[in-house]
Amino acid sequence: MSLWIIFAALLAVVLIITLWPLVRPRTTAASRADYDIEVYLDQLRELERDVQRELIDAAQASAAKLEIERRLLAASRATDGQSDAGKAARQAPLAVIIAVAITAATLALYLNLGSPGLPNQPFAQRPPPPAENPQTAEARARLTAIEERLTAEPENADVWRDLGTVRLAVGDGLGAVEAFARAMDLSGGRSDIASVYAEALTYAADGLVTPQAQQLFARVLSENAGEPRARFFTALARYQAGFREEALEQWAALANDAPASAPWLAAVVDRIRRTADEVGVDIANYLPENTAPGPTNEDIAAAQNLSAEEQQEMIRSMVARLASRLESEPDDIEGWRRLGQSYDVLDEPQRAAAAYAQALALEPNHPETLLRAGIAAGTAGDRTAALDYFTRLRGLIPEDSEAYKTVSDAIERLSPSKQ
Repeated sequence: MSLWIIFAALLAVVLIITLWPLVRPRTTAASRADYDIEVYLDQLRELERDVQRELIDAAQASAAKLEIERRLLAASRATDGQSDAGKAARQAPLAVIIAVAITAATLALYLNLGSPGLPNQPFAQRPPPPAENPQTAEARARLTAIEERLTAEPENADVWRDLGTVRLAVGDGLGAVEAFARAMDLSGGRSDIASVYAEALTYAADGLVTPQAQQLFARVLSENAGEPRARFFTALARYQAGFREEALEQWAALANDAPASAPWLAAVVDRIRRTADEVGVDIANYLPENTAPGPTNEDIAAAQNLSAEEQQEMIRSMVARLASRLESEPDDIEGWRRLGQSYDVLDEPQRAAAAYAQALALEPNHPETLLRAGIAAGTAGDRTAALDYFTRLRGLIPEDSEAYKTVSDAIERLSPSKQ
């Protein structure tokens, strides 16, 4: 009830502010007319005195009197029918109409957009705000360390590049642009920095591939025609210019050239699906050969109707089919990696570690697989295997990188002296 009282008070304030100019007393015109009448009456009296003193003759006095009386008559007419009550009476219907319209519109908007039936909730009982994305939180933690490095190495282009990357991860698009621009200047326009600089310019422009970004991407492609970031955003620029079919062809070419383990492949495939749907063409003609078209809208709707247990069972069935296929195709490196990631999702770290071990047997020095295998083994309690994976991974990482320090910390925690 108190909420409605507050709303009523606010509405009353709004109505008073809005309607007061229509109903308030208007005395300006009447006061001006009364003043003019007094002036003209005074002029008539002054004219009589001039005649008595014989300052003007009778003919001049008659003409002057006639003009003053004419003006006096006009001023008197200006006051007729101009009473404040009359004006207010004539404007009252308009004020009522406006008041009803504002009240009705306010009530309709609140009933449509508001939640009048929502009960009050004490502040202490309200749910906490959502936690920050783990990747964003990690980037914020790295930001301080990179800024400290920058203080010690202000002319290091790689440090400025790292700063731009982290700023981009935490959502500071303009800060990332500044950092990448500085890295470009210090590096003499290196191609790898030009690519991320152009990407930052795109994000800072709310996703629009600006002319400056297009020029940078074109420069990158002139030096490395296969650079995936430049290829993706060049296609996006064509899409934004209205050439959707051309963009679709470029994205499809990029997806077909990409390794199955590429972390950005899913984003490209998603672009292909959406653009093919807009253009009205068969998606299967543009997806990579090893990529299934994906579920239809009906499949997604059906899955949403399943219970949590049924959805989990559906996922397990898909993982079981993948595991069964890998028994007959044990040389499928990407298949073993996908199986390990699937077990990660199912929270089965022992099986995930075993799948990653199979992938590493085929490609021992794959950094991402070593990292995932180490995490899975550590979660499963196999500290020896985890230590081995992280040690091998550290040997593949530059010593001056943040990743090297992170892996070294993990090795320190897993070392026998810490057990």
